[in-house]
Amino acid sequence: MQGIIAALIAGICSIIGAIPILLFKKISNKILDLLMGFAGGVMVFAAAFQLIQPAMEKKQYTTIILGLIIGTIILTIIERTVPHSHNKECKESDDDPLKIKLILFTSTMIIHSIPEGFAIGTGYAAGRKDLGIGLALAIGIQNIPEGIIFCQYLKELGISKSKILLWSFFSSLGEPISAAIGVLLIKLVNNYLNLILSIAAGSILYVVSHELIPDSHCRGNEIYATYGFIGGFILMIIFKMIII
Repeated sequence: MQGIIAALIAGICSIIGAIPILLFKKISNKILDLLMGFAGGVMVFAAAFQLIQPAMEKKQYTTIILGLIIGTIILTIIERTVPHSHNKECKESDDDPLKIKLILFTSTMIIHSIPEGFAIGTGYAAGRKDLGIGLALAIGIQNIPEGIIFCQYLKELGISKSKILLWSFFSSLGEPISAAIGVLLIKLVNNYLNLILSIAAGSILYVVSHELIPDSHCRGNEIYATYGFIGGFILMIIFKMIII
């Protein structure tokens, strides 16, 4: 239950991202790409130094490789089968109705949140509270800039402030649901703990490479996105030293 609650709280952090969008008229693309890069840096750290590390310490290299492959395949299947939308400014515009655009973009956010919630759930279910807390903290932090980007898009579509908050909440629901799946999976196959953690890592790395990095590099702000990525990675090192 702790893992599910932690995932819910981390998911709701995306709503915090709505605050600057509701207070300010517009946030520049440079800032948005920097924040997206920042989220990517946090995610990569969580995958490499929190999810994979337990198996690395035991030299279970085959387990790690297999888990990364499985996680990538799972996210590929989800990405190919669930209707969603990539960054609107990196693709050709279309004439989809507003409701369709909302559903597609919200589906994208939910897809992003699936590996995050799964990672938190498995971390807690593994009996390593430090791992669960560390993952919840990392994912909660990166959900804030993701929430900013999501809410900025909704605002540009002309969505009202109250509905922006509502859609932001809907976009976070994938995390507690996938956390519950992670908890259940660990209980069923506890002997394969490090494999499951590696699967979570693979799915997170897929999202970073397939979504966050391309979307943050498509408007000519690559340097800002790169600095954001490094900044997110460094921040997690600091948290690792002090808190986690």
